[in-house]
Amino acid sequence: MIQAISKRLTFEEFLEWYPEGKGRYELHAGIIVEMNPTGEYEEVAAFLNRKLNVEIDRLN
Repeated sequence: MIQAISKRLTFEEFLEWYPEGKGRYELHAGIIVEMNPTGEYEEVAAFLNRKLNVEIDRLN
């Protein structure tokens, strides 16, 4: 889990903090904002979610 940071960060501090491979984040006025997945990744996640839900419904 990513821990909340209580103070505004500089860009350099943000770069040091940035967790590689743990999601997408942007720095807005010194505040870290987690970004939603986009593009092909989002399409694959939605496809897998639909398929899993169909199988769960079938098994119930």
